[in-house]
Amino acid sequence: MAERKWFKGRAARELDAWYGRGEVGDNLIEARRVLQRDESFDETIAQLNAERPWSTDEEYSYPHHDPLQGPEFEAVARRGFLEAIALARRHEPPVPITTYWMNGVGNDTFEMHIADDTDEVAVTLLIPNDEGGSDDHGPESWVVTIDGDGHVDVEQTSGPPGRAQPSTTETD
Repeated sequence: MAERKWFKGRAARELDAWYGRGEVGDNLIEARRVLQRDESFDETIAQLNAERPWSTDEEYSYPHHDPLQGPEFEAVARRGFLEAIALARRHEPPVPITTYWMNGVGNDTFEMHIADDTDEVAVTLLIPNDEGGSDDHGPESWVVTIDGDGHVDVEQTSGPPGRAQPSTTETD
């Protein structure tokens, strides 16, 4: 099984920026419109690159590696984001969507978990059987578990490499 890793690559950060900046309600309506079209994600990304909703001037490219492509991935991602958008729009005013990805949790198919909170809707896409992760070091994340000897183990799973465990650097 792949190593469990929670991460946020460029795709998740760009979606978060699109869903969350400016007029959130208008952005959510536009995102819903885009997702309701019967186009592949390749076609959707090409159109969005032309419209430039991204936070940078750099074009975004659709990840062309398994398993982040194909009809199963696109079906789950499309429906999952449509559900997240609907939840976010129930709020007055509408709230942003925050997106995360996770691999190595043992699922055999794509899963999208959507949680409605008071000031955001959180989305986590679970990727099946993939080492995955993000080379751009996304947000810093840590996993805390109990090892085989009953000791607490803290391990960094993403973010800038080689960071010290947060609790060991805390000062008053």
